[in-house]
Amino acid sequence: MLLIECGPPEDRRILSLTLPKEQKRIAMFISGGIDSAILYFLMLQENKKLNNLHEITPFSIIRKEGSRYFANPVIAHVHSFYGIPYQDPIIVGDNTLPEHQQVKSGAYDARALGYDIVYLGLIEQLPQHMIGWFPIPYKESDRFKAPMHLLNKSHIIDLVIKLDQQSLFYITHSCSIQEIGRCNTCNGCNERRWGFDQLGLNDPSII
Repeated sequence: MLLIECGPPEDRRILSLTLPKEQKRIAMFISGGIDSAILYFLMLQENKKLNNLHEITPFSIIRKEGSRYFANPVIAHVHSFYGIPYQDPIIVGDNTLPEHQQVKSGAYDARALGYDIVYLGLIEQLPQHMIGWFPIPYKESDRFKAPMHLLNKSHIIDLVIKLDQQSLFYITHSCSIQEIGRCNTCNGCNERRWGFDQLGLNDPSII
C-alpha cells in the first residue's frame, strides 16, 4: 500500500493506493492531463514493487481537451522513467456522447475488452471549476477505481513535486477549450492556476 501526504499546509490529505494481490489486467485511462499522468506514474511504481504482477495498459478517449496530442507524450515519459517500451494507448469510448458520459462509455469498453479493473484519474473539483459541466459519475467498486477522488488539484500538483516529476507540468494539458495551448479562462485553466496558487507557486510551464 502506498500512502502519501500532500497538499497545502492548511489542507493536507493522504493519497492511498493499493493494487490487487492477485494478478489482474488493468486499464489505466490517460487523458493527457496532470491528474491521470501522476496516477499512471504511481500505478507503475507500485506494480514494480510487485515484480510487475499486473498487466497495466494505457487507454485513452479522444476528447476536445487535447488527449490526441498529450496522452502519448505522458505515456512515453512514464515508460521511459521505468524502462518500459512505449505503447500507444488503446482508444475507446464514444466521443459523440455528452462529455460527462464519455469516460463511462470508455470504461465499459475496456471491460468488454477483457480488462478486470479500470483506473481513472478523477479528482475532487470545486464548484467554480465545474461551471457548465456535469460531474463524471463515479462509485468505487471492484471494477472501477479512482484513488485520487478525494484530492483536488492542489494535492495533485504537490504530489508531482514530491515525486520529482515536474517535467509532467510541461507535457500535460488542462485547457478545456483549446486542444493545444491554453485559453486561461476555462474551467481547466482556472483549476490548474488555482492549484498552484494554493501552494504559493507559479506554473513553471507558463512562459
